[in-house]
Amino acid sequence: MVDARILHTTAALREAVLRLAADRPVSQITVADVTRAAGINRATFYSHAVSPGSLLAEVLTPELDRIRQDDSDARRAAVDHGAGPDELAAITRRGINAVVDHVTAHREIYALALPDPADASLHRLLVDHFTESSTTHIRELDPAVKPEIIDEVAAGFVAQGFVGAIEAWLGGPRRSRKALVETITRSFPAWWS
Repeated sequence: MVDARILHTTAALREAVLRLAADRPVSQITVADVTRAAGINRATFYSHAVSPGSLLAEVLTPELDRIRQDDSDARRAAVDHGAGPDELAAITRRGINAVVDHVTAHREIYALALPDPADASLHRLLVDHFTESSTTHIRELDPAVKPEIIDEVAAGFVAQGFVGAIEAWLGGPRRSRKALVETITRSFPAWWS
Protein backbone atom coordinates (compact mmCIF):
# COMPACT_ATOMS: atom_id res chain seq x y z
CA MET A 1 0.00 0.00 0.00
CA VAL A 2 1.29 3.44 -0.95
CA ASP A 3 1.87 5.90 1.87
CA ALA A 4 -0.85 8.58 2.00
CA ARG A 5 1.83 11.29 2.26
CA ILE A 6 3.35 10.18 -1.06
CA LEU A 7 -0.07 10.24 -2.72
CA HIS A 8 -0.74 13.70 -1.29
CA THR A 9 2.65 15.02 -2.44
CA THR A 10 2.23 13.51 -5.91
CA ALA A 11 -1.21 15.09 -6.26
CA ALA A 12 0.08 18.45 -5.02
CA LEU A 13 2.99 18.37 -7.50
CA ARG A 14 0.67 17.41 -10.34
CA GLU A 15 -1.78 20.19 -9.59
CA ALA A 16 1.00 22.76 -9.10
CA VAL A 17 2.86 22.04 -12.35
CA LEU A 18 -0.35 21.92 -14.41
CA ARG A 19 -1.51 25.24 -12.96
CA LEU A 20 1.87 26.92 -13.44
CA ALA A 21 2.37 25.56 -16.98
CA ALA A 22 -1.03 26.91 -18.02
CA ASP A 23 0.17 30.41 -17.07
CA ARG A 24 3.69 30.51 -18.56
CA PRO A 25 6.09 28.38 -20.58
CA VAL A 26 7.67 25.56 -18.64
CA SER A 27 11.13 27.08 -19.26
CA GLN A 28 10.06 29.99 -17.06
CA ILE A 29 8.89 27.78 -14.19
CA THR A 30 11.46 27.23 -11.48
CA VAL A 31 11.72 24.46 -8.94
CA ALA A 32 11.02 27.14 -6.31
CA ASP A 33 7.77 28.03 -8.12
CA VAL A 34 6.64 24.41 -8.05
CA THR A 35 7.65 23.79 -4.44
CA ARG A 36 5.89 26.95 -3.30
CA ALA A 37 2.71 26.12 -5.24
CA ALA A 38 2.74 22.50 -4.03
CA GLY A 39 3.64 23.35 -0.43
CA ILE A 40 6.69 21.08 -0.37
CA ASN A 41 10.46 21.52 -0.04
CA ARG A 42 13.19 21.20 -2.69
CA ALA A 43 14.38 17.83 -1.46
CA THR A 44 10.89 16.42 -1.82
CA PHE A 45 10.61 17.89 -5.31
CA TYR A 46 13.88 16.26 -6.37
CA SER A 47 12.75 12.92 -4.99
CA HIS A 48 9.90 13.10 -7.54
CA ALA A 49 11.39 14.90 -10.55
CA VAL A 50 14.56 16.43 -11.95
CA SER A 51 12.99 19.60 -13.38
CA PRO A 52 9.63 21.29 -13.88
CA GLY A 53 9.69 20.18 -17.53
CA SER A 54 10.30 16.55 -16.64
CA LEU A 55 7.58 16.73 -13.97
CA LEU A 56 5.10 18.12 -16.48
CA ALA A 57 6.00 15.37 -18.95
CA GLU A 58 5.54 12.74 -16.21
CA VAL A 59 2.09 14.15 -15.43
CA LEU A 60 0.90 14.15 -19.06
CA THR A 61 2.49 10.88 -20.23
CA PRO A 62 0.01 8.48 -18.58
CA GLU A 63 -2.89 10.11 -20.44
CA LEU A 64 -1.11 9.63 -23.76
CA ASP A 65 -0.10 6.08 -22.85
CA ARG A 66 -3.77 5.20 -22.20
CA ILE A 67 -4.75 6.60 -25.58
CA ARG A 68 -2.05 4.55 -27.32
CA GLN A 69 -3.06 1.39 -25.45
CA ASP A 70 -6.76 1.87 -26.24
CA ASP A 71 -5.93 2.42 -29.92
CA SER A 72 -3.66 -0.61 -30.04
CA ASP A 73 -6.24 -2.83 -28.32
CA ALA A 74 -9.02 -1.68 -30.67
CA ARG A 75 -6.83 -2.19 -33.73
CA ARG A 76 -5.72 -5.67 -32.64
CA ALA A 77 -9.30 -6.74 -31.93
CA ALA A 78 -10.46 -5.37 -35.27
CA VAL A 79 -7.70 -7.16 -37.19
CA ASP A 80 -8.41 -10.40 -35.31
CA HIS A 81 -12.04 -10.16 -36.41
CA GLY A 82 -11.16 -9.45 -40.06
CA ALA A 83 -11.97 -5.74 -40.06
CA GLY A 84 -11.96 -3.94 -43.37
CA PRO A 85 -10.28 -0.65 -44.27
CA ASP A 86 -13.27 1.45 -43.21
CA GLU A 87 -13.29 0.01 -39.69
CA LEU A 88 -9.52 0.46 -39.38
CA ALA A 89 -9.83 4.05 -40.61
CA ALA A 90 -12.52 4.65 -37.97
CA ILE A 91 -10.14 3.35 -35.29
CA THR A 92 -7.43 5.73 -36.54
CA ARG A 93 -9.90 8.62 -36.40
CA ARG A 94 -10.93 7.69 -32.81
CA GLY A 95 -7.26 7.65 -31.78
CA ILE A 96 -6.65 11.05 -33.35
CA ASN A 97 -9.79 12.38 -31.66
CA ALA A 98 -8.53 11.11 -28.30
CA VAL A 99 -5.17 12.84 -28.75
CA VAL A 100 -6.86 16.07 -29.82
CA ASP A 101 -9.14 15.81 -26.75
CA HIS A 102 -6.00 15.47 -24.60
CA VAL A 103 -4.38 18.49 -26.25
CA THR A 104 -7.60 20.49 -25.98
CA ALA A 105 -7.94 19.63 -22.28
CA HIS A 106 -4.42 21.02 -21.78
CA ARG A 107 -4.64 23.67 -24.50
CA GLU A 108 -3.02 26.50 -22.52
CA ILE A 109 -0.10 24.28 -21.54
CA TYR A 110 0.61 23.00 -25.04
CA ALA A 111 0.08 26.43 -26.62
CA LEU A 112 2.83 27.82 -24.39
CA ALA A 113 5.13 24.79 -24.34
CA LEU A 114 5.31 23.62 -27.95
CA PRO A 115 6.78 26.82 -29.43
CA ASP A 116 9.06 27.44 -26.40
CA PRO A 117 12.65 27.41 -27.72
CA ALA A 118 14.10 27.23 -24.20
CA ASP A 119 12.43 23.93 -23.20
CA ALA A 120 11.41 21.25 -25.65
CA SER A 121 10.24 18.72 -23.06
CA LEU A 122 6.60 18.65 -24.20
CA HIS A 123 7.51 18.78 -27.86
CA ARG A 124 9.79 15.79 -27.28
CA LEU A 125 7.08 14.06 -25.21
CA LEU A 126 4.58 14.28 -28.08
CA VAL A 127 7.12 13.32 -30.75
CA ASP A 128 8.24 10.30 -28.70
CA HIS A 129 4.62 9.29 -28.07
CA PHE A 130 3.64 9.52 -31.74
CA THR A 131 6.87 7.87 -32.91
CA GLU A 132 6.27 4.88 -30.66
CA SER A 133 2.60 4.69 -31.66
CA SER A 134 3.43 5.05 -35.35
CA THR A 135 6.22 2.47 -35.24
CA THR A 136 3.88 -0.06 -33.64
CA HIS A 137 1.16 0.74 -36.15
CA ILE A 138 3.49 0.41 -39.15
CA ARG A 139 4.93 -2.88 -37.95
CA GLU A 140 1.44 -4.31 -37.53
CA LEU A 141 0.27 -3.35 -41.04
CA ASP A 142 -0.77 -6.10 -43.40
CA PRO A 143 2.36 -6.91 -45.45
CA ALA A 144 0.20 -6.97 -48.59
CA VAL A 145 -0.67 -3.29 -48.04
CA LYS A 146 2.53 -1.96 -46.48
CA PRO A 147 4.89 -0.30 -48.97
CA GLU A 148 8.66 -0.78 -48.95
CA ILE A 149 9.66 1.76 -46.29
CA ILE A 150 12.05 2.12 -43.40
CA ASP A 151 9.66 1.74 -40.48
CA GLU A 152 11.47 4.11 -38.10
CA VAL A 153 11.85 6.83 -40.74
CA ALA A 154 8.17 6.65 -41.69
CA ALA A 155 7.19 6.67 -38.00
CA GLY A 156 9.37 9.73 -37.36
CA PHE A 157 7.88 11.49 -40.37
CA VAL A 158 4.32 10.86 -39.19
CA ALA A 159 5.16 11.79 -35.58
CA GLN A 160 6.85 15.08 -36.46
CA GLY A 161 3.96 15.93 -38.79
CA PHE A 162 1.40 15.20 -36.10
CA VAL A 163 3.17 17.45 -33.58
CA GLY A 164 3.66 20.14 -36.24
CA ALA A 165 -0.06 20.03 -37.03
CA ILE A 166 -0.98 20.42 -33.36
CA GLU A 167 1.47 23.28 -32.88
CA ALA A 168 0.21 25.09 -36.02
CA TRP A 169 -3.40 24.62 -34.90
CA LEU A 170 -2.69 25.97 -31.41
CA GLY A 171 -0.68 28.94 -32.70
CA GLY A 172 -2.90 29.86 -35.64
CA PRO A 173 -6.31 31.44 -35.91
CA ARG A 174 -8.96 29.75 -33.81
CA ARG A 175 -10.32 26.74 -35.70
CA SER A 176 -12.44 23.86 -34.51
CA ARG A 177 -10.96 20.66 -33.15
CA LYS A 178 -13.08 18.86 -35.75
CA ALA A 179 -11.18 20.70 -38.50
CA LEU A 180 -7.88 19.65 -36.90
CA VAL A 181 -8.93 15.99 -36.71
CA GLU A 182 -10.11 16.09 -40.32
CA THR A 183 -6.89 17.71 -41.53
CA ILE A 184 -4.67 15.25 -39.68
CA THR A 185 -6.74 12.28 -40.86
CA ARG A 186 -6.54 13.40 -44.49
CA SER A 187 -2.80 14.04 -44.18
CA PHE A 188 -1.89 10.46 -43.32
CA PRO A 189 -0.35 8.39 -46.12
CA ALA A 190 -2.87 6.38 -48.18
CA TRP A 191 -1.39 3.09 -46.92
CA TRP A 192 -1.78 4.06 -43.24
CA SER A 193 -5.14 2.43 -42.37
